[in-house]
Amino acid sequence: MRQYNKLSKMMSQSKSKQDIERFLRNFYVNSAEIYKGRNVSGFIDWLPPGAMLRQKIIDSWINFFIKKIPNIFLMDGSTILPLSVFEASGHLANFTDPVIKCPKCSNTYRVDHLLKETNGKLICPRDLTDLKDQEIKQKSLMLELTVGLADEINAALRPETAQNIYINFMNFKAIGLKLPFAIAQIGRSYRNEISPRGSRLREFVQMEIEEFVLPFHLNSHPLYDNVKGIRLPIFYEEQTIEMELNEAVKKGLVPNIRLAFWIGREWQWLTNELGLPGNKIRFRIVPSEERAFYSKGTVDVEVNMEDDWVEIIGNAYRTDYDLTVHSKHSGANLSENGTIPHVIEPSFGLDRIAIAVLLLNYDPNPSDRNWPLFRIPYKIAPLEIGIASIHHSDEYINIAEKVDLILRSLDYVTFKLFERGKIDAQYAKADTLGIPLVITIDSKTLEENTVTIRNRDTKAQIRVNIGEIAQAVKNLLLGGGGYG
Repeated sequence: MRQYNKLSKMMSQSKSKQDIERFLRNFYVNSAEIYKGRNVSGFIDWLPPGAMLRQKIIDSWINFFIKKIPNIFLMDGSTILPLSVFEASGHLANFTDPVIKCPKCSNTYRVDHLLKETNGKLICPRDLTDLKDQEIKQKSLMLELTVGLADEINAALRPETAQNIYINFMNFKAIGLKLPFAIAQIGRSYRNEISPRGSRLREFVQMEIEEFVLPFHLNSHPLYDNVKGIRLPIFYEEQTIEMELNEAVKKGLVPNIRLAFWIGREWQWLTNELGLPGNKIRFRIVPSEERAFYSKGTVDVEVNMEDDWVEIIGNAYRTDYDLTVHSKHSGANLSENGTIPHVIEPSFGLDRIAIAVLLLNYDPNPSDRNWPLFRIPYKIAPLEIGIASIHHSDEYINIAEKVDLILRSLDYVTFKLFERGKIDAQYAKADTLGIPLVITIDSKTLEENTVTIRNRDTKAQIRVNIGEIAQAVKNLLLGGGGYG
């Protein structure tokens, strides 16, 4: 009986995973998947609902981290940079992963991931070959290019957006920016990952902030009082302890107040703006042996997705490393009155954050309906309003089209559900796309010129006159959809 129960649980978990993967396909898919066996892993295409979700997250990020914080500005840099930039930054020499190859099946594995997967044993998970005598090699993660008519590799796709910011430091000063200031950038980065699986991609979008400060700025911030008392789940020495952010600074877990400010702000954004549950988030103090070569202190923000902790934000105190190396290799003076500024870096992974929003707001078995739903917070819902119809005759569809045009003219993102069969099927489709509100055309619409507005999370409905739709929808979306 025990074996049967274990098998039943495994089958149930497998079915649940298959179900969520099926619904996630509404949002993103593997790139070039029609070329089965000929496509390349680690690349995804965001479909319209997923692309809209990402854009909502970007808009929220800009509003929360740029518009509401002084002395931070956006830039947009090239994704291709000369190799000399990455020689200076240290990426050509240090941006590598340890790999090992199985002599039997020829599969190549990233060593640290392999040890985690096999409980610390160097064995091939595919055919159980012992790999302890195989050579471990360092594999570069850089995607290098030959640009123009050059005979040799002379450029690379950037592995992070940060380098564009450092090499433009003099230009920021030239337009009048004064220290301390921060530059933010949203853009694509590329890493030749050894075995991309799960949320690990070879092409991804970063939202990065590089804050330039002088050493005496490190332990002060004008807005620190707003976050220093926040209690955070801090993970270090293999345990999670809840403590105030300011206490983490005093204990030396967070290297300085400047970095601590961004950490507190991140907690507020993830929980209040994106609706991620606090019990699924932790702030991991990265030990020195795991830190990037440029970092003197790193705190990763991780979320628990499908029973695995995944990094979605990396916070690093990069000291004066970046401007020092670029000064040395370029010959440019990147100092401030003889002092090289230090860099505080919060780096956000947009794709992983979007996937976290989907996974952590997915309800596979709601008690009040026979289908799953995504409870995406209203303020970042990719599709805001669905248009449904009880009947499919021309008079009903014409009204539905009219309502759709009214809402579109008011800048709402709508989705036509009335082309999808019975009303329950229309509601089910809306729920699996995370649409907060559904407006339904029914028989009373023809008699009274009214429609119903359905709440995704509660299924509650109200009836309003078509002429009042705009105000009703505005109130419901701003108020989170409640009808009370």
